[in-house]
Amino acid sequence: MKIEKRDCSPERIANFRAELDALAEGCGQQTIPCTANCPKANPNTCSRYCPDVGEMLSSDPENYPIEPKIAPLVFELKSYSVFDPCWSCEGHAHTNGQLWKLPRVWFYADSLIHIRILGECLEDLFHKDIINARWRVVLTFSDDNNADTTFCVEPITDDNPQPLEMLQKDVATIAERLTPLMKARTTRLKGAL
Repeated sequence: MKIEKRDCSPERIANFRAELDALAEGCGQQTIPCTANCPKANPNTCSRYCPDVGEMLSSDPENYPIEPKIAPLVFELKSYSVFDPCWSCEGHAHTNGQLWKLPRVWFYADSLIHIRILGECLEDLFHKDIINARWRVVLTFSDDNNADTTFCVEPITDDNPQPLEMLQKDVATIAERLTPLMKARTTRLKGAL
């Protein structure tokens, strides 16, 4: 079967452009996502590696601070202003060293184009041998009392399991290398409209 390009109305194309513009703006002028909560906020010194990021980005920092090894990716996703992280885990191993919980970031997003670009960028990082494992964006569940949909950035461990330390290294690399890829993918897609 051939996959035909769908006919798009001018209104749909305008919506695509607006969504791509929002992502381009977020990638070009990344905000400091924790500024509203941080008394020490300074655009010249704030970064994803600030030791206070885990508390400043959490909705309940006393009981649920963001773990330090996943905080850079939470910070990065939030800085684009189109993804709204709502849960994360830096990953954990059993006492025997076997992987127990995957590093993940769950988030809300209003645009499937943004999800598509994020997923393509994760694939780019893997195929360019920049990260150790394949990572993906998946649709996840929400609580029964939450009608909104959540997505998740997570590693794929079925075909080539990686140790937790390698996955956590990937988290830092993704956070560091994602923005240029997001910009390039957004520009490329805008050019195709």
